[in-house]
Amino acid sequence: MLLLLYDIEGRRDPHGIRVRLVRALRKSAAFQLQRSAWLLEDFNDELRGIIDEFRRAGGAVKLAEWLPKTLAEAGGAAKTVKILVAVHGVEPIIKGHHSRIRDLLESLGFMVTISAVGESATSALGRASRLGAGTAAIEKSISRGLDEAGLADIDGVVFLNAGRSTRSGIIFGAQTIAKTKVVRNASALPFIQLERIGEPDGAVILWSEAGGTLARRLAEALRLPVITPSVEARRITKEGGREIRQIHFAMAGDTIVANGLKIGLCTTDQVYLVAEGGRLIDILGGKMLKRQAKRLVFGSISEVIVKTVPPS
Repeated sequence: MLLLLYDIEGRRDPHGIRVRLVRALRKSAAFQLQRSAWLLEDFNDELRGIIDEFRRAGGAVKLAEWLPKTLAEAGGAAKTVKILVAVHGVEPIIKGHHSRIRDLLESLGFMVTISAVGESATSALGRASRLGAGTAAIEKSISRGLDEAGLADIDGVVFLNAGRSTRSGIIFGAQTIAKTKVVRNASALPFIQLERIGEPDGAVILWSEAGGTLARRLAEALRLPVITPSVEARRITKEGGREIRQIHFAMAGDTIVANGLKIGLCTTDQVYLVAEGGRLIDILGGKMLKRQAKRLVFGSISEVIVKTVPPS
């Protein structure tokens, strides 16, 4: 990713070019670090034009490659001390797992902040009777929420999830991380997923080697195994200009959700998404909900976060 720094004197900005630059950066999904410091993955034509106009008006722009580091890696801290517990879904909140993990981490000597990622967790956390100190809600997509949280003053992330099974939770975690921009590049940031706490197949899932020590401490306290999977846990087949992606662990009657949109229904347990030109064109082994599916736009079907939801 790129770090963009800019500055312009107020007297040289009679037409509000700074404001228009900020709007263009937000539109391009850049991340704001400070007032005049942003992270972005690439440039589009609109942003290039605004930056050119900004410089012609007398503004200064600097770019640098950005590589995230933790304080521990940079030698600024002796150990991990600040942990973000990112909660996804309603079940971990209803069952109080978020509070339990916070208490456990605090007993191990960590400072803890709890945040919700995704709309359902945000709503559930807001309704909780006792949120606890340091609790915040992030009304963003899951990957965007994790990225913004990853830019905060933290030394590690614990992602709390409750999928249908630990295997499906691993797939979901892989999809989520693969779609992040900051977290996937922060190899020195401990990132641990706690999946299905309290269930027979629950596990501590280690996504970065930097979190090994913390993962083992959590696994010992929770009496869960540690699993170290690969982020590339998706199966994509290409046929000409089409992409075919299998939905893992589908069951007949499930609702298919892609990037938060209900795009179809499973009619069998072997379901495949067929995409072409950045659009979903068919669901093999399922029924496509065309109105919602039309709203789904992507570069590659491999980038889309897909999950199945059982009938309520």
